[in-house]
Amino acid sequence: MLDFVLDHLARHAPVPAPSVPLPAGAPIGAIAVDTGKCTMCMACVGACPSQALRDNPERPVLSFIERNCVQCGLCEKTCPEDAISLVPRLLAGDAARRPVTLNETQPFHCIRCAKPFGTAQMVESMLVRLAGHPAFAGAAAERLKMCPDCRVIDMIERETGTATGATLR
Repeated sequence: MLDFVLDHLARHAPVPAPSVPLPAGAPIGAIAVDTGKCTMCMACVGACPSQALRDNPERPVLSFIERNCVQCGLCEKTCPEDAISLVPRLLAGDAARRPVTLNETQPFHCIRCAKPFGTAQMVESMLVRLAGHPAFAGAAAERLKMCPDCRVIDMIERETGTATGATLR
């Protein structure tokens, strides 16, 4: 019902505007994503209680439906890269109901089996963050470039001294 009222008021405003800035703390609005910082980890999607943020199971895409956003800030607080900021505003009409792509990238492919998993930004971020961790020292760091299945196979092969070269597809 609120959507209809806001759409009506926006259509009949003395000076029509595609969007109207609102003060901080307003219960409606958008978010801005710094694509240079975002690793596409999708933590924000899991944190969003109103399903304003969505992922795509087929490829690394972060989309947003503004009408669903309640400006709770959980996405902003959950983002490990500090790449999200709230943008309180009123966007009336169909534009607020349509999904908008906020970030998109190519998937990273496992260096062992070529299965897509994660993104290049996410893998690079893990490599940097875990560079000093003993579990990922030396050649073990290459496991971060493997899908979860191949990581397990690689760990078992290295522990037992067998190299099957098996891949999972």
